[in-house]
Amino acid sequence: MQTNDALQQHANYDADDYAYLTAKGWTDAEIAARWDAEAKSGKGPCRWQTESARSKLAAVTGHR
Repeated sequence: MQTNDALQQHANYDADDYAYLTAKGWTDAEIAARWDAEAKSGKGPCRWQTESARSKLAAVTGHR
């Protein structure tokens, strides 16, 4: 999967979050808009660190 440079430089970029969102059918523009809104509201990147989050990620992307 190829991530565009602007998204990789985004303050809320996380490779797992990007993989999850693209697997769900989100476009790069939709992802950027979501991450912009989250950053503006003070939320940092989604890190997919808990076991339940890793399980959800694996179910959608096929990797943990």
